[in-house]
Amino acid sequence: MRPAGTAFLLCVPALAFAQSQRSPAPAPPPQSAKPAPLTLDQLQELARQNDPRTAMARAQVDNAQGKRDEVFWAFFPNFETRLGVAGPTPEARFNKDPGHPTSILDVTSGSRCWFCGDVGIGVGLTTTAVLPLYTFGKYSAGKTAAGHLVGASSALLQRAYDQATFDVTRAYWGYQTARGAHDTVVQVRARLSEAKQRAQRLLKEESEQISKSDVMKLDYLSEEIEARTAEAEKNAKLALTGIRLLIGKGPDEPFDIVQQDLPQPGPQPDENELLRRALERRPEARAAAEQVAGRKALVDLERAKLYPDLALVAGGTFNYTSSADHPDTPFAYNPYNQRSAYAALALQITFDIPQKMARLRQAEAELRDAAAQQRGAEQLVRLEVRQALGDLEEARQRVLRYTNESNIGKQLAVQAGLAFDSGLGEARELMEDMLLWARADGEKFKALFDAQIAWAALQKATGGL
Repeated sequence: MRPAGTAFLLCVPALAFAQSQRSPAPAPPPQSAKPAPLTLDQLQELARQNDPRTAMARAQVDNAQGKRDEVFWAFFPNFETRLGVAGPTPEARFNKDPGHPTSILDVTSGSRCWFCGDVGIGVGLTTTAVLPLYTFGKYSAGKTAAGHLVGASSALLQRAYDQATFDVTRAYWGYQTARGAHDTVVQVRARLSEAKQRAQRLLKEESEQISKSDVMKLDYLSEEIEARTAEAEKNAKLALTGIRLLIGKGPDEPFDIVQQDLPQPGPQPDENELLRRALERRPEARAAAEQVAGRKALVDLERAKLYPDLALVAGGTFNYTSSADHPDTPFAYNPYNQRSAYAALALQITFDIPQKMARLRQAEAELRDAAAQQRGAEQLVRLEVRQALGDLEEARQRVLRYTNESNIGKQLAVQAGLAFDSGLGEARELMEDMLLWARADGEKFKALFDAQIAWAALQKATGGL
């Protein structure tokens, strides 16, 4: 949208006017430049970056990478720490009377009552660390499965990119088709307007060359042309709205698109070469292959769960109670004040064998399902390539035929117009020839549009040409 400039007339006092004569007037603020028209390549890149579907696919890739990193750090020690503070704790003191023969075994009178004497608080800290040493294949299988999950998510991201590229390409060529059809309608409208003026003049002169019925037929053709104009304008606005949504432009954010004539379709490519490249590069085929490999790794993971885990376990305990004494002897058990540490080589295994076997059967069934999906994806790729090639060949033939029809219709319209202007032709022939021209030209633009869409579909079906 071109920015509109606004001029303001300011009424200033005479003193201010005199001051402005002594000093130069400030330069007007620069107007914002019109954004450069966007090409098809730029629109495709914007769609790949701003389409919500690609944003969702990128988030899924990040999620898969996070799961892969989680598995990668499986051999990092697992620390578990518990800290507790309790109170009030009862008093537990030794009898300090040196004359008493059992002073080390006796306690004060206040220690025999929970809330008597000098109560205090207790602090307990327990920590355990587990370092896996050998998992009998669980770690390698999990890491392999997570890696294939990232590969499948990346392939699905490429599929989202391809779909966004295809959609914005379709909208782009739809806009160019509507614009080209509108230009043709304008030319036909101009010729028809000249013919109607000529017909009105001949009708006033009571010429035998034309009748009121012929004038009505010209009006009928005018309504047909105006209807085609409304259709072209609607398609152009719809295409612009679709492009705006795909590239992430706001409702009031201006943008422009380059004007480009619809090119002629290229030569028909080789089907066998396209199939080979499609099976290698198509994101759906790569995602299906990654899924099968990931399911195989998950089967190995469930099978490895039947074996134990070998780990190094270490831990320690620290308990302190302010209202309890700590005997300096290893033969006394005092849970109020305790300090201990240990390290051991542990073997961990669970004996839920029936459940593990059931999960293994589930993983094997999911592997067969993924293999079937891979075969279906390959068949779908072959079908889409064949359909895109067929659509392209059909569009090429239609472009050729309707181009010839349009040229013939234009020549007939020109000849009928010259004959009508010279008084040798009839209005009916002029109307029929112009209608033939308009219809053939519209079909030619539609065939050119279908050819571009078929080529874009072929690119999408083969993972990019």
